[in-house]
Amino acid sequence: GDCLILTKPIGTGVMNTAIKGALASKEQICAVTALMTALNREAAEVMTQFPVSACTDVTGFGLLGHLSEMIAGAQVGARIFSSEVPLIPGSLDFAGMGLVPGGASRNRKFRENMVIMENEIKPALRDLFFDPQTSGGLLIGCPENEAQSLVNALHEKGVADAAIIGEVSDGNPGKISIV
Repeated sequence: GDCLILTKPIGTGVMNTAIKGALASKEQICAVTALMTALNREAAEVMTQFPVSACTDVTGFGLLGHLSEMIAGAQVGARIFSSEVPLIPGSLDFAGMGLVPGGASRNRKFRENMVIMENEIKPALRDLFFDPQTSGGLLIGCPENEAQSLVNALHEKGVADAAIIGEVSDGNPGKISIV
């Protein structure tokens, strides 16, 4: 029944690929650089004030890779609300252009057996869910009755992109459903 909270938007791998291809604007380069250099310290300090049940950073294995590790071997599954996952502005467009790092494909191949796409998910968005992150945010499990308070506290401390992106569920143990 825990909610899943993500503290930073995803898409750094795609954005870095766009930067390497000289397609990202100066504003986009500054924005993704600021995200990657921002520490998770504030988020980590805030979450210690709440009954957090699990936490991981989202890095090279991407959002779904790290969530897979959180539920692997457990008698629970997870649901991700695709429309609630914060994305770095421009990353979905760049992913749609095929500017997806090879790591995203490797992450998908390794964990796709754990993922159920319940709705029609654009391939570019699916790629972002597997996109390897550089200095990504924290993925936090927190009881439902505390989750919004945790998000509010994160916002108050400047963790502006923190959002509830999903939940832990009894259905489909060991699987992640994307809705």
